[in-house]
Amino acid sequence: MMTLNRKEFLRLGAAAAVVTTASAILPAKVAAKVKPPQAYLIRNASILTMNANKEELYETDILIRDGRIVAIAKNITAGSAEIIPGDGKIIMPGMIDGHRHVWETILAARLVKSSKNYRDYLRYNNMAMGVVYTPEDLYFAQLIGGLSAIDNGVTSIVDHAHVIHSPEKGDAAAKGLKDSGIGGFFCYQTGHTPSYGAGDTISTAQASHEIYKEPDEWHLAHAAVIRDKYFSSSTDPLQFGVALGHIEFAPRTVESIRQEIVLGRRLGARLMTQHVAGRAGDEGMALPHEYRVITDLAKADLLGPDYHISHGNDLTDAELGYLRDSGGHIASSVMGEFPYASPSVHGRAMKAGVPVGIGIDVPLALTWDFFEHCRAALWGLHKGATNAAIVRTLESADILSFATSLGAKAIRMDDQIGSVEVGKRADLLMLRTDRFGFPPSGSLADRVLNFAYQHDIDATWIAGKQVKRDGKMIGVNWPVMKAQMEERQRRIFRDADSIRFTG
Repeated sequence: MMTLNRKEFLRLGAAAAVVTTASAILPAKVAAKVKPPQAYLIRNASILTMNANKEELYETDILIRDGRIVAIAKNITAGSAEIIPGDGKIIMPGMIDGHRHVWETILAARLVKSSKNYRDYLRYNNMAMGVVYTPEDLYFAQLIGGLSAIDNGVTSIVDHAHVIHSPEKGDAAAKGLKDSGIGGFFCYQTGHTPSYGAGDTISTAQASHEIYKEPDEWHLAHAAVIRDKYFSSSTDPLQFGVALGHIEFAPRTVESIRQEIVLGRRLGARLMTQHVAGRAGDEGMALPHEYRVITDLAKADLLGPDYHISHGNDLTDAELGYLRDSGGHIASSVMGEFPYASPSVHGRAMKAGVPVGIGIDVPLALTWDFFEHCRAALWGLHKGATNAAIVRTLESADILSFATSLGAKAIRMDDQIGSVEVGKRADLLMLRTDRFGFPPSGSLADRVLNFAYQHDIDATWIAGKQVKRDGKMIGVNWPVMKAQMEERQRRIFRDADSIRFTG
Protein backbone atom coordinates (compact mmCIF):
# COMPACT_ATOMS: atom_id res chain seq x y z
CA MET A 1 0.00 0.00 0.00
CA MET A 2 1.50 3.32 -1.11
CA THR A 3 1.89 6.37 1.08
CA LEU A 4 3.51 9.77 0.65
CA ASN A 5 6.99 9.56 2.08
CA ARG A 6 9.13 12.33 3.49
CA LYS A 7 11.02 12.80 0.24
CA GLU A 8 7.82 13.35 -1.70
CA PHE A 9 6.61 15.97 0.77
CA LEU A 10 9.93 17.77 0.63
CA ARG A 11 9.17 18.39 -3.04
CA LEU A 12 6.40 20.65 -1.82
CA GLY A 13 8.82 23.56 -1.76
CA ALA A 14 6.05 26.11 -1.73
CA ALA A 15 4.23 24.57 1.18
CA ALA A 16 7.43 24.16 3.12
CA ALA A 17 8.31 27.79 2.49
CA VAL A 18 5.02 29.33 3.54
CA VAL A 19 4.55 27.76 6.96
CA THR A 20 7.77 28.62 8.69
CA THR A 21 9.00 27.79 12.13
CA ALA A 22 11.01 30.12 14.31
CA SER A 23 14.19 28.25 13.42
CA ALA A 24 13.55 28.90 9.72
CA ILE A 25 12.99 32.66 9.94
CA LEU A 26 15.42 33.65 12.68
CA PRO A 27 19.22 33.48 12.80
CA ALA A 28 20.35 30.10 14.09
CA LYS A 29 21.81 31.42 17.36
CA VAL A 30 18.60 33.29 18.15
CA ALA A 31 16.28 30.50 17.07
CA ALA A 32 17.97 28.05 19.41
CA LYS A 33 16.99 30.24 22.35
CA VAL A 34 13.36 30.72 21.30
CA LYS A 35 10.93 28.47 23.15
CA PRO A 36 7.17 28.95 23.24
CA PRO A 37 5.99 29.72 26.77
CA GLN A 38 4.09 26.97 28.55
CA ALA A 39 1.86 29.49 30.27
CA TYR A 40 0.02 32.72 29.37
CA LEU A 41 -1.78 35.14 31.65
CA ILE A 42 -4.39 37.22 29.83
CA ARG A 43 -4.83 40.22 32.06
CA ASN A 44 -7.94 42.37 32.57
CA ALA A 45 -10.09 41.15 29.66
CA SER A 46 -13.83 40.95 29.04
CA ILE A 47 -14.82 37.27 28.79
CA LEU A 48 -17.71 35.88 26.77
CA THR A 49 -17.66 32.52 28.55
CA MET A 50 -20.46 30.68 26.67
CA ASN A 51 -20.76 28.44 29.74
CA ALA A 52 -24.08 26.91 30.80
CA ASN A 53 -25.21 30.23 32.30
CA LYS A 54 -23.75 32.24 29.39
CA GLU A 55 -21.91 34.45 31.88
CA GLU A 56 -20.07 37.56 30.79
CA LEU A 57 -17.12 38.63 32.93
CA TYR A 58 -15.32 41.96 32.96
CA GLU A 59 -11.81 43.07 33.97
CA THR A 60 -10.93 39.42 34.57
CA ASP A 61 -7.77 37.37 34.10
CA ILE A 62 -7.33 33.95 32.45
CA LEU A 63 -4.35 31.72 33.20
CA ILE A 64 -3.38 29.16 30.54
CA ARG A 65 -0.91 26.43 31.38
CA ASP A 66 0.01 23.21 29.54
CA GLY A 67 -2.78 23.66 27.03
CA ARG A 68 -5.57 24.16 29.58
CA ILE A 69 -7.41 27.00 31.26
CA VAL A 70 -6.31 26.64 34.88
CA ALA A 71 -7.75 29.80 36.46
CA ILE A 72 -10.29 32.55 35.74
CA ALA A 73 -10.33 35.32 38.35
CA LYS A 74 -9.26 38.86 39.08
CA ASN A 75 -5.65 39.68 39.93
CA ILE A 76 -4.12 36.25 39.23
CA THR A 77 -0.42 36.03 40.05
CA ALA A 78 1.55 35.66 36.83
CA GLY A 79 4.47 33.56 38.01
CA SER A 80 6.48 32.59 34.92
CA ALA A 81 3.56 33.08 32.54
CA GLU A 82 3.82 35.50 29.63
CA ILE A 83 1.45 38.39 30.32
CA ILE A 84 -0.98 39.27 27.52
CA PRO A 85 -2.74 42.62 28.05
CA GLY A 86 -6.49 42.15 27.69
CA ASP A 87 -7.62 45.73 28.26
CA GLY A 88 -10.34 46.61 25.75
CA LYS A 89 -10.32 43.05 24.38
CA ILE A 90 -12.98 40.32 24.36
CA ILE A 91 -12.01 36.71 25.01
CA MET A 92 -14.37 34.07 23.60
CA PRO A 93 -14.15 30.36 22.78
CA GLY A 94 -12.56 29.37 19.49
CA MET A 95 -15.36 28.66 17.04
CA ILE A 96 -16.33 25.23 15.72
CA ASP A 97 -17.14 24.39 12.10
CA GLY A 98 -19.10 21.14 12.16
CA HIS A 99 -19.16 20.49 8.41
CA ARG A 100 -16.60 21.54 5.81
CA HIS A 101 -14.92 20.03 2.77
CA VAL A 102 -11.52 21.55 3.51
CA TRP A 103 -9.92 20.39 0.25
CA GLU A 104 -12.10 22.83 -1.70
CA THR A 105 -10.42 25.88 -0.14
CA ILE A 106 -7.95 26.47 -2.97
CA LEU A 107 -10.80 26.37 -5.52
CA ALA A 108 -12.36 29.52 -4.01
CA ALA A 109 -14.72 31.40 -6.37
CA ARG A 110 -14.62 28.79 -9.17
CA LEU A 111 -18.22 27.92 -8.27
CA VAL A 112 -20.19 30.30 -6.05
CA LYS A 113 -23.69 30.12 -4.66
CA SER A 114 -24.63 33.34 -6.44
CA SER A 115 -23.97 31.82 -9.89
CA LYS A 116 -26.36 29.75 -11.99
CA ASN A 117 -23.39 27.46 -12.66
CA TYR A 118 -23.52 26.20 -9.06
CA ARG A 119 -26.14 23.69 -10.18
CA ASP A 120 -23.19 21.80 -11.74
CA TYR A 121 -21.37 21.59 -8.38
CA LEU A 122 -21.24 17.80 -8.20
CA ARG A 123 -20.13 17.28 -11.78
CA TYR A 124 -17.50 19.99 -11.88
CA ASN A 125 -16.30 19.85 -8.28
CA ASN A 126 -16.34 16.19 -7.26
CA MET A 127 -16.27 14.55 -10.68
CA ALA A 128 -13.69 16.86 -12.25
CA MET A 129 -11.65 19.21 -10.06
CA GLY A 130 -11.22 16.79 -7.18
CA VAL A 131 -10.31 13.99 -9.58
CA VAL A 132 -7.40 15.94 -11.14
CA TYR A 133 -5.88 16.97 -7.79
CA THR A 134 -2.42 15.51 -7.26
CA PRO A 135 -1.41 14.38 -3.75
CA GLU A 136 0.74 17.54 -3.58
CA ASP A 137 -2.29 19.67 -4.44
CA LEU A 138 -4.27 17.95 -1.75
CA TYR A 139 -1.62 18.40 0.94
CA PHE A 140 -1.41 22.10 0.10
CA ALA A 141 -5.21 22.49 0.00
CA GLN A 142 -5.65 20.85 3.40
CA LEU A 143 -2.81 22.86 4.89
CA ILE A 144 -4.03 26.21 3.60
CA GLY A 145 -7.62 25.22 4.36
CA GLY A 146 -6.82 24.55 8.00
CA LEU A 147 -4.73 27.69 8.35
CA SER A 148 -7.37 29.92 6.74
CA ALA A 149 -10.04 28.45 9.02
CA ILE A 150 -7.88 29.31 12.05
CA ASP A 151 -7.29 32.81 10.68
CA ASN A 152 -11.07 33.25 10.50
CA GLY A 153 -11.73 32.21 14.10
CA VAL A 154 -12.30 28.45 13.72
CA THR A 155 -10.18 26.34 16.06
CA SER A 156 -11.97 22.99 15.54
CA ILE A 157 -13.42 21.59 12.34
CA VAL A 158 -15.15 18.48 11.04
CA ASP A 159 -13.46 17.85 7.70
CA HIS A 160 -15.60 15.64 5.47
CA ALA A 161 -12.78 14.50 3.19
CA HIS A 162 -14.61 13.17 0.14
CA VAL A 163 -11.58 13.41 -2.14
CA ILE A 164 -9.59 10.33 -1.08
CA HIS A 165 -9.17 8.67 -4.46
CA SER A 166 -5.92 6.84 -3.70
CA PRO A 167 -3.75 5.95 -0.71
CA GLU A 168 -1.41 8.81 -1.66
CA LYS A 169 -4.26 11.30 -1.59
CA GLY A 170 -5.52 9.94 1.71
CA ASP A 171 -2.10 10.36 3.28
CA ALA A 172 -1.70 13.86 1.86
CA ALA A 173 -5.15 14.96 3.07
CA ALA A 174 -4.57 13.78 6.63
CA LYS A 175 -1.05 15.19 6.88
CA GLY A 176 -1.99 18.57 5.41
CA LEU A 177 -4.82 19.16 7.87
CA LYS A 178 -2.78 17.91 10.83
CA ASP A 179 0.16 20.14 9.88
CA SER A 180 -2.14 23.19 9.91
CA GLY A 181 -2.56 22.76 13.68
CA ILE A 182 -6.36 22.93 13.71
CA GLY A 183 -8.43 20.76 16.05
CA GLY A 184 -11.55 18.69 15.47
CA PHE A 185 -11.94 15.64 13.23
CA PHE A 186 -10.38 14.48 9.99
CA CYS A 187 -13.18 12.29 8.60
CA TYR A 188 -11.87 9.78 6.08
CA GLN A 189 -14.46 8.96 3.41
CA THR A 190 -14.28 5.29 2.56
CA GLY A 191 -15.31 5.46 -1.08
CA HIS A 192 -14.79 6.86 -4.61
CA THR A 193 -11.99 5.56 -6.81
CA PRO A 194 -12.32 7.32 -10.20
CA SER A 195 -11.51 5.26 -13.28
CA TYR A 196 -10.69 8.35 -15.34
CA GLY A 197 -8.56 11.47 -15.25
CA ALA A 198 -7.54 14.58 -17.19
CA GLY A 199 -8.25 14.33 -20.91
CA ASP A 200 -10.62 11.37 -20.61
CA THR A 201 -14.23 10.97 -21.72
CA ILE A 202 -16.78 9.34 -19.41
CA SER A 203 -20.54 9.28 -19.11
CA THR A 204 -22.00 11.40 -16.34
CA ALA A 205 -23.93 8.35 -15.13
CA GLN A 206 -20.74 6.29 -14.78
CA ALA A 207 -18.88 9.09 -12.99
CA SER A 208 -21.83 9.49 -10.63
CA HIS A 209 -21.95 5.76 -9.98
CA GLU A 210 -18.26 5.78 -9.04
CA ILE A 211 -18.89 8.50 -6.44
CA TYR A 212 -21.82 6.72 -4.85
CA LYS A 213 -20.93 3.04 -5.02
CA GLU A 214 -19.98 0.97 -2.00
CA PRO A 215 -16.52 1.42 -0.44
CA ASP A 216 -13.50 -0.19 -2.09
CA GLU A 217 -11.46 -2.79 -0.25
CA TRP A 218 -8.39 -0.57 -0.25
CA HIS A 219 -10.30 2.33 1.32
CA LEU A 220 -11.37 0.15 4.21
CA ALA A 221 -7.81 -1.06 4.84
CA HIS A 222 -6.19 2.33 4.31
CA ALA A 223 -8.45 4.06 6.82
CA ALA A 224 -6.74 2.04 9.57
CA VAL A 225 -3.31 3.00 8.21
CA ILE A 226 -4.18 6.70 8.36
CA ARG A 227 -5.64 6.36 11.86
CA ASP A 228 -2.48 4.73 13.19
CA LYS A 229 -0.07 7.02 11.35
CA TYR A 230 -1.57 10.41 12.22
CA PHE A 231 -4.19 9.94 14.93
CA SER A 232 -2.80 7.47 17.44
CA SER A 233 -2.95 9.97 20.32
CA SER A 234 -6.31 10.44 22.02
CA THR A 235 -5.22 13.83 23.39
CA ASP A 236 -4.23 15.62 20.18
CA PRO A 237 -6.59 18.44 19.12
CA LEU A 238 -7.27 16.73 15.75
CA GLN A 239 -8.84 13.27 15.94
CA PHE A 240 -9.75 10.50 13.50
CA GLY A 241 -13.28 10.18 12.15
CA VAL A 242 -15.08 8.45 9.29
CA ALA A 243 -17.17 10.04 6.53
CA LEU A 244 -19.87 7.58 5.53
CA GLY A 245 -21.08 7.14 1.97
CA HIS A 246 -23.91 9.18 0.46
CA ILE A 247 -26.56 6.57 1.10
CA GLU A 248 -29.41 9.02 0.49
CA PHE A 249 -28.39 9.70 -3.10
CA ALA A 250 -27.29 6.24 -4.19
CA PRO A 251 -28.61 2.71 -4.73
CA ARG A 252 -27.27 1.51 -1.39
CA THR A 253 -28.98 -0.82 1.04
CA VAL A 254 -29.14 -0.45 4.81
CA GLU A 255 -27.05 -3.61 5.04
CA SER A 256 -24.27 -2.09 2.92
CA ILE A 257 -24.18 1.03 5.06
CA ARG A 258 -24.24 -1.18 8.16
CA GLN A 259 -20.88 -2.54 7.06
CA GLU A 260 -19.44 0.99 6.90
CA ILE A 261 -20.82 1.93 10.30
CA VAL A 262 -19.51 -1.27 11.88
CA LEU A 263 -16.11 -0.59 10.30
CA GLY A 264 -16.08 2.95 11.67
CA ARG A 265 -16.81 1.67 15.14
CA ARG A 266 -14.16 -1.03 14.87
CA LEU A 267 -11.68 1.65 13.82
CA GLY A 268 -12.51 3.52 17.00
CA ALA A 269 -13.80 6.58 15.14
CA ARG A 270 -15.26 8.91 17.76
CA LEU A 271 -17.31 10.63 15.07
CA MET A 272 -18.92 9.28 11.90
CA THR A 273 -20.43 11.94 9.67
CA GLN A 274 -22.83 11.52 6.77
CA HIS A 275 -24.62 13.76 4.26
CA VAL A 276 -28.35 13.44 4.97
CA ALA A 277 -30.80 16.03 3.66
CA GLY A 278 -33.89 14.13 4.83
CA ARG A 279 -35.69 13.93 1.50
CA ALA A 280 -37.49 10.67 0.78
CA GLY A 281 -36.27 8.58 -2.10
CA ASP A 282 -33.39 9.57 -4.34
CA GLU A 283 -32.23 12.21 -6.82
CA GLY A 284 -32.32 10.22 -10.03
CA MET A 285 -30.69 7.05 -8.67
CA ALA A 286 -32.51 3.86 -7.72
CA LEU A 287 -33.91 4.17 -4.20
CA PRO A 288 -37.63 3.69 -3.51
CA HIS A 289 -39.47 6.85 -2.58
CA GLU A 290 -40.45 5.47 0.82
CA TYR A 291 -36.78 5.15 1.77
CA ARG A 292 -35.71 7.31 4.73
CA VAL A 293 -32.10 7.30 5.94
CA ILE A 294 -32.59 8.14 9.62
CA THR A 295 -35.78 6.09 9.98
CA ASP A 296 -34.22 3.05 8.31
CA LEU A 297 -30.98 3.30 10.30
CA ALA A 298 -33.00 3.68 13.51
CA LYS A 299 -35.01 0.56 12.70
CA ALA A 300 -31.73 -1.28 12.05
CA ASP A 301 -30.37 -0.08 15.41
CA LEU A 302 -27.41 1.66 13.70
CA LEU A 303 -27.75 5.15 15.18
CA GLY A 304 -25.69 6.13 18.21
CA PRO A 305 -23.78 8.95 19.92
CA ASP A 306 -21.01 8.65 17.31
CA TYR A 307 -23.43 9.35 14.43
CA HIS A 308 -23.37 12.87 13.03
CA ILE A 309 -25.15 14.24 9.98
CA SER A 310 -24.75 17.34 7.87
CA HIS A 311 -27.66 19.35 6.41
CA GLY A 312 -30.89 17.61 7.55
CA ASN A 313 -33.31 20.32 6.40
CA ASP A 314 -36.09 17.85 5.61
CA LEU A 315 -35.80 15.56 8.62
CA THR A 316 -39.18 14.85 10.15
CA ASP A 317 -39.89 15.53 13.81
CA ALA A 318 -39.88 11.76 14.36
CA GLU A 319 -36.41 11.49 12.81
CA LEU A 320 -35.12 14.29 15.04
CA GLY A 321 -36.51 12.23 17.91
CA TYR A 322 -34.56 9.18 16.74
CA LEU A 323 -31.36 11.24 16.71
CA ARG A 324 -32.06 12.71 20.14
CA ASP A 325 -32.88 9.35 21.72
CA SER A 326 -29.79 7.69 20.24
CA GLY A 327 -27.46 10.58 21.18
CA GLY A 328 -26.89 11.67 17.56
CA HIS A 329 -25.82 15.10 16.32
CA ILE A 330 -26.25 17.54 13.44
CA ALA A 331 -24.12 20.25 11.83
CA SER A 332 -25.90 22.11 9.09
CA SER A 333 -24.54 24.82 6.87
CA VAL A 334 -26.50 28.06 7.15
CA MET A 335 -25.60 30.15 4.11
CA GLY A 336 -25.52 26.94 2.11
CA GLU A 337 -29.09 26.00 3.09
CA PHE A 338 -30.65 29.33 2.06
CA PRO A 339 -31.39 28.35 -1.58
CA TYR A 340 -33.25 25.18 -0.62
CA ALA A 341 -37.02 25.02 -0.26
CA SER A 342 -36.91 23.88 3.37
CA PRO A 343 -35.37 26.11 6.05
CA SER A 344 -32.29 25.04 7.99
CA VAL A 345 -32.88 22.49 10.72
CA HIS A 346 -31.31 24.52 13.55
CA GLY A 347 -34.48 25.75 15.17
CA ARG A 348 -36.31 22.42 15.06
CA ALA A 349 -33.20 20.56 16.24
CA MET A 350 -32.87 22.88 19.25
CA LYS A 351 -36.54 22.38 20.06
CA ALA A 352 -36.18 18.60 19.75
CA GLY A 353 -33.10 18.52 21.99
CA VAL A 354 -30.63 17.45 19.28
CA PRO A 355 -27.18 19.10 19.55
CA VAL A 356 -26.70 21.15 16.38
CA GLY A 357 -23.83 23.22 15.03
CA ILE A 358 -23.02 25.20 11.89
CA GLY A 359 -20.51 24.77 9.09
CA ILE A 360 -19.32 26.51 5.94
CA ASP A 361 -19.67 23.27 3.94
CA VAL A 362 -18.25 24.56 0.64
CA PRO A 363 -15.29 26.95 1.07
CA LEU A 364 -14.98 27.27 -2.70
CA ALA A 365 -18.37 28.99 -2.79
CA LEU A 366 -18.86 30.99 0.42
CA THR A 367 -17.02 33.52 2.57
CA TRP A 368 -14.55 32.10 5.08
CA ASP A 369 -15.36 34.72 7.75
CA PHE A 370 -17.07 32.57 10.38
CA PHE A 371 -18.72 35.50 12.10
CA GLU A 372 -20.72 35.96 8.89
CA HIS A 373 -21.91 32.37 9.18
CA CYS A 374 -22.97 32.96 12.78
CA ARG A 375 -25.10 35.86 11.59
CA ALA A 376 -26.47 33.72 8.76
CA ALA A 377 -27.65 31.23 11.39
CA LEU A 378 -29.74 34.02 12.89
CA TRP A 379 -31.27 35.03 9.55
CA GLY A 380 -31.96 31.40 8.69
CA LEU A 381 -34.05 31.06 11.81
CA HIS A 382 -36.47 33.62 10.37
CA LYS A 383 -37.28 31.32 7.45
CA GLY A 384 -40.41 29.22 8.00
CA ALA A 385 -43.18 29.52 10.57
CA THR A 386 -41.70 26.97 12.98
CA ASN A 387 -38.30 28.64 13.05
CA ALA A 388 -39.82 32.10 13.32
CA ALA A 389 -41.63 31.08 16.50
CA ILE A 390 -38.42 29.65 17.95
CA VAL A 391 -36.17 32.60 17.12
CA ARG A 392 -38.39 34.95 19.10
CA THR A 393 -37.34 33.08 22.25
CA LEU A 394 -33.60 33.35 21.60
CA GLU A 395 -30.87 35.85 22.45
CA SER A 396 -27.52 36.58 20.77
CA ALA A 397 -25.68 34.10 23.00
CA ASP A 398 -28.06 31.34 21.87
CA ILE A 399 -27.15 32.00 18.24
CA LEU A 400 -23.42 32.10 19.05
CA SER A 401 -23.79 28.76 20.80
CA PHE A 402 -24.15 27.07 17.39
CA ALA A 403 -20.49 27.93 16.82
CA THR A 404 -19.30 27.45 20.40
CA SER A 405 -20.89 25.49 23.27
CA LEU A 406 -23.70 23.76 21.34
CA GLY A 407 -21.43 23.32 18.33
CA ALA A 408 -18.90 21.56 20.58
CA LYS A 409 -21.61 19.23 21.86
CA ALA A 410 -22.64 18.53 18.27
CA ILE A 411 -19.17 17.09 17.56
CA ARG A 412 -18.83 15.28 20.91
CA MET A 413 -16.15 17.63 22.22
CA ASP A 414 -18.12 19.70 24.73
CA ASP A 415 -16.07 18.25 27.59
CA GLN A 416 -12.98 19.82 25.99
CA ILE A 417 -13.93 22.95 24.05
CA GLY A 418 -16.78 25.36 23.30
CA SER A 419 -16.65 27.54 26.43
CA VAL A 420 -14.18 29.51 28.51
CA GLU A 421 -14.08 27.51 31.74
CA VAL A 422 -11.44 26.18 34.10
CA GLY A 423 -10.34 22.74 32.97
CA LYS A 424 -11.27 23.23 29.33
CA ARG A 425 -8.71 23.14 26.55
CA ALA A 426 -7.39 26.62 25.86
CA ASP A 427 -8.95 27.16 22.42
CA LEU A 428 -9.51 30.89 22.58
CA LEU A 429 -10.01 34.00 20.46
CA MET A 430 -9.06 37.51 21.58
CA LEU A 431 -10.99 40.23 19.75
CA ARG A 432 -9.99 43.86 19.39
CA THR A 433 -12.82 46.32 19.94
CA ASP A 434 -11.11 49.63 19.19
CA ARG A 435 -12.28 50.18 15.60
CA PHE A 436 -15.15 52.63 15.17
CA GLY A 437 -17.60 50.02 13.85
CA PHE A 438 -17.27 47.81 16.93
CA PRO A 439 -19.70 49.42 19.42
CA PRO A 440 -18.52 50.05 22.99
CA SER A 441 -21.85 49.29 24.68
CA GLY A 442 -24.22 46.35 24.84
CA SER A 443 -23.69 42.79 26.02
CA LEU A 444 -20.59 40.99 24.80
CA ALA A 445 -22.75 38.48 22.93
CA ASP A 446 -24.76 41.22 21.20
CA ARG A 447 -21.60 43.03 20.13
CA VAL A 448 -19.80 39.92 18.87
CA LEU A 449 -22.71 38.33 17.01
CA ASN A 450 -23.78 41.50 15.23
CA PHE A 451 -20.58 43.45 14.70
CA ALA A 452 -17.47 41.22 14.81
CA TYR A 453 -15.49 40.31 11.70
CA GLN A 454 -12.40 38.26 10.93
CA HIS A 455 -10.15 41.30 11.04
CA ASP A 456 -11.12 41.89 14.69
CA ILE A 457 -9.33 38.70 15.77
CA ASP A 458 -6.16 39.88 17.47
CA ALA A 459 -4.93 36.56 18.90
CA THR A 460 -5.80 32.86 18.80
CA TRP A 461 -4.78 29.89 20.92
CA ILE A 462 -5.33 26.20 20.13
CA ALA A 463 -4.65 23.82 22.99
CA GLY A 464 -2.76 26.59 24.72
CA LYS A 465 -0.45 27.27 21.78
CA GLN A 466 -0.65 30.79 20.41
CA VAL A 467 -1.07 30.60 16.64
CA LYS A 468 -2.10 34.21 15.95
CA ARG A 469 -0.71 37.38 17.49
CA ASP A 470 -1.31 41.06 16.75
CA GLY A 471 -3.81 40.08 14.10
CA LYS A 472 -1.35 37.94 12.13
CA MET A 473 -0.95 34.19 11.86
CA ILE A 474 2.40 33.20 13.36
CA GLY A 475 4.86 31.91 10.78
CA VAL A 476 2.43 32.05 7.84
CA ASN A 477 3.33 33.98 4.67
CA TRP A 478 -0.05 34.63 3.06
CA PRO A 479 1.27 36.37 -0.12
CA VAL A 480 3.44 33.36 -0.94
CA MET A 481 0.58 30.99 -0.18
CA LYS A 482 -1.78 32.97 -2.40
CA ALA A 483 0.69 32.89 -5.28
CA GLN A 484 0.99 29.12 -4.94
CA MET A 485 -2.78 28.81 -4.74
CA GLU A 486 -3.20 30.75 -7.98
CA GLU A 487 -0.61 28.59 -9.73
CA ARG A 488 -2.35 25.38 -8.64
CA GLN A 489 -5.75 26.76 -9.59
CA ARG A 490 -4.67 27.38 -13.17
CA ARG A 491 -3.49 23.81 -13.67
CA ILE A 492 -6.43 22.23 -11.79
CA PHE A 493 -9.00 24.25 -13.78
CA ARG A 494 -7.24 23.40 -17.06
CA ASP A 495 -7.13 19.69 -16.30
CA ALA A 496 -10.71 19.62 -15.02
CA ASP A 497 -11.92 21.32 -18.18
CA SER A 498 -10.20 18.63 -20.26
CA ILE A 499 -12.52 15.90 -18.91
CA ARG A 500 -15.49 15.34 -21.24
CA PHE A 501 -18.74 14.15 -19.69
CA THR A 502 -21.37 12.60 -21.96
CA GLY A 503 -25.07 11.96 -21.48
